[in-house]
This record gives sequence, structure tokens and C-alpha cells, in this order.
Amino acid sequence: MDEVEQLITSYESQAALSVVSKLGVLIDLEALRDPRIVPFLLRAPWALTLALLPPAETSDDPAKVYGVASVALLGDFLTFIVLAAMLRFRARSVFNTPPGIRPAPAADCYAKGVGRVPRLFLTEVFRNVLLGIAASFSILPAARVRGLFEPETFFRDLSANFLLLVVAGCLLIPTLFLGFRLAVATEAVVLDERTMVGAIQRSFRMMEGRFERWLELLASSAALVISLALLATMISLVFHPSDSLVVAIFWGMVIVVTPVIQYAWTFFYLRLVEIDQPLIEPPPLYAAGPPAPPPAPHRPDEPTPQPPPEHRIADSERV
Repeated sequence: MDEVEQLITSYESQAALSVVSKLGVLIDLEALRDPRIVPFLLRAPWALTLALLPPAETSDDPAKVYGVASVALLGDFLTFIVLAAMLRFRARSVFNTPPGIRPAPAADCYAKGVGRVPRLFLTEVFRNVLLGIAASFSILPAARVRGLFEPETFFRDLSANFLLLVVAGCLLIPTLFLGFRLAVATEAVVLDERTMVGAIQRSFRMMEGRFERWLELLASSAALVISLALLATMISLVFHPSDSLVVAIFWGMVIVVTPVIQYAWTFFYLRLVEIDQPLIEPPPLYAAGPPAPPPAPHRPDEPTPQPPPEHRIADSERV
């Protein structure tokens, strides 16, 4: 068993590990399976373009700045979609593979991923728009809270502010529900389903009763990104670079760890598929006895064997 197979076995078999430990295993696995330099080089030009743009307020042509920023955001999103599709195929090629089986070549995974880009794009946009609409209902009451960062003003209208926060929290429940039930829709539309509707239905069905696992993986993924944001903040406080350079550094670090998060969610989905459709293994060969010998052919010159006469017990002999 080589080093890659040991990492896969460590991730899959040790269910007692925390998600943070599993993400550490995935970081080592991702470094071996698919070098991070390729996704980074594909997305770095878009991130660098956004970082080097001047502020629209101080620019002589704000429309040009907004236009270039829109093109860069769209290009980065499309590149992210292609990489996400490729990484999901790459993860499936190493999931539950027997010893000695090599992973699928990266070129084949890219070729398969490009074919899934249209349906993945529609699914990703639909899910984000749906979550954005649901989240807006909770943002509106929270935005009316007075003095949220000013204690004196906040406590002056404590009753009204508390009521608004309670309403915002209640309206946040549909957003959490949709995010939970649509968590693996993108994985399903890339690996199994042919349509966006089928992927959404599959995600709703497979995520039922798995809220804790989803919340654990979501929290660990968010913690990884937040730690990068804190690191970028410390860099800005120590070295005092420009704001655009800090944003570029942070976005570059996010691009580096994105494959790790993609692998984690894909393995999570593949485990759900394995639970949902368990494999039926054939019985071992030793369980079945040797085959019965064929009956001997009957010769015409041999007498036909007769069954032994049946011994009947008279009624007087019965007790």
C-alpha cells in the first residue's frame, strides 16, 4: 500500500476523527493527487486583475473599472466551475479504489469536467440565487436594528431591537434549511445526474437526517477560510501593504485551499451514495458445495430399478 492509499484509508475508515483532522488528511492527499499549482495558475490572473484595479471612486472612468471587474469576476467563476467539475471526478477516481489502481489522469478529469460545465453552472447559479433570496428576508429586519455597534443607542431601543433580531433569526431558518438540503446538488449534477432538477431532488433525498454531518463539515470549511482571513489581517497589520495587495494575498490563499474543500465535500457525497446504494457482494466460493454429478445414462438392456416395496402396518398392529 503506497502513501496515497494510506491517506485514503485514513480518511475513509476512521469515522471517529474530527472534521479538522480529516481536512488535514485531505491537504496531504490533495498535494499528492493533484498539485495545487495548476488550479492556482488558472485562477490567479483573474484574482490579480481584481486586485490591481483602482477604486472606482478615484478613477477617471468608473464605467471601465466596473466593466473590467465584471469580466474578471465572470472569468474567475467560470474557471472555478471547470476546476470544481474536474476535482470531483478526480476525487471519485480515488474513492474506495483497490490497491494497485492508479487515479484517473488529470487530463481525462478535465475533459469530463468540461462536459459538465453547463449543468453545473446552472445548478450553482440556481442554488446561490435561491439562498440569496431566502437570506434577504432575514437581512431586512437585521438592517433596521438601531445602534448595532453602538451600545448606548442599542440599549436605548432594546425592546424593538431585540424583537427585530428575533424576527431575523426566525427568517434565517429557511436559508439554513435550503443550504442543508441543497448541499450536495452540485456534486450530484457532476457525477450522477443529467439535469439540474434531478440533482436537486437527489440532494434533498440524500441529505435527510444528516444535518449534524453537514453542519460539522460546513463549520470546518468556514473555519479554514476565516483562518486565512485572519492571517491576511495580521500581514496587513505587520507589514502595512496596500489594501489591494492584502486582498490579492487573501484570495490567493483561498484559491490554494479550495481543492481541499472540494475533495472534502465530494468524499462526503460519495459516502452518502455508498450508504444509499450498498453494494451486494456475491457469496464466497467456498460457501457453495461441489456441483452434483450428472445422472448416469440408462441403458435399454438394463432393468429399470424399482422402488422398494412399501411396508404397510395393519390396523391391528397400531397402538
